[in-house]
Amino acid sequence: MLGTTKIYGCLADPIDHVKAPSIFTSIFKSKQLDAVMIPIHVNSDDLENVVCSLKLIKNFEGMTITIPHKTDIAKLCDNLEPDAKFTGAVNWIKFDKNRKLIGNNFDGKGFVNGFLSQNHQLSNKIIGLFGSGGAAVAIGCSLAYEGIKELKIVNRDTNKANDLKKRINSFNKQLKITVFSQYDYDINNCDLIINATSLGLKKNDQTPFDVTKTPSKCIIADIIMQPEETKLLVQAKLIGRSIHYGKNMIESQIDLVGDFLNLW
Repeated sequence: MLGTTKIYGCLADPIDHVKAPSIFTSIFKSKQLDAVMIPIHVNSDDLENVVCSLKLIKNFEGMTITIPHKTDIAKLCDNLEPDAKFTGAVNWIKFDKNRKLIGNNFDGKGFVNGFLSQNHQLSNKIIGLFGSGGAAVAIGCSLAYEGIKELKIVNRDTNKANDLKKRINSFNKQLKITVFSQYDYDINNCDLIINATSLGLKKNDQTPFDVTKTPSKCIIADIIMQPEETKLLVQAKLIGRSIHYGKNMIESQIDLVGDFLNLW
């Protein structure tokens, strides 16, 4: 690194599962950009203080944001791009020339683009979405633009799930959306089921749902990147389900992020 090196961060809690720093630092190197990305481990109580401090570091350009900070960081931004404003969640921020904080969200487009890039289809499909946090909101909203047949939202807090339903129906009134509690759900006719919760990050985590309750042609997707094969995906493979890795979501965001940060 040189004195001219631009610094980017990856903000998370926990931090050991994140792969973005190695992915983006490798991209910077391949494109001969004088930049690096570093992991930043911050808990929720210290989030505001850390962001305020980073504003003072002139060569700190921005960050990718992951669990559990995506909704809280949105409240700290000076300006939000349309996708971040609509979803109320942010997964990338940048500082402008006046050190104002600008937030954006590429999770939804990243998941959709990553899924389609694997020769899968979304049109007219019945999709189960587990979770209603920042990533789930972005993914659910993006799916609603893809001509899907039905969306089933499963979450521990059904109030949050119903909020997501209302958000989606505000721009797609025709889409059938059903909300379930994680203790009582029906996924036996889903074509695709997405784990958009944090379950799977830790070794002792339970799986978010019972894969044996899914139809044989159902695709099981996870947005967790580390471990690459979560307990959910391992169980899905064991009973012959097709699986979709979390890495596809971030890899499909690279060009979007580059444009946002004016990198290339």
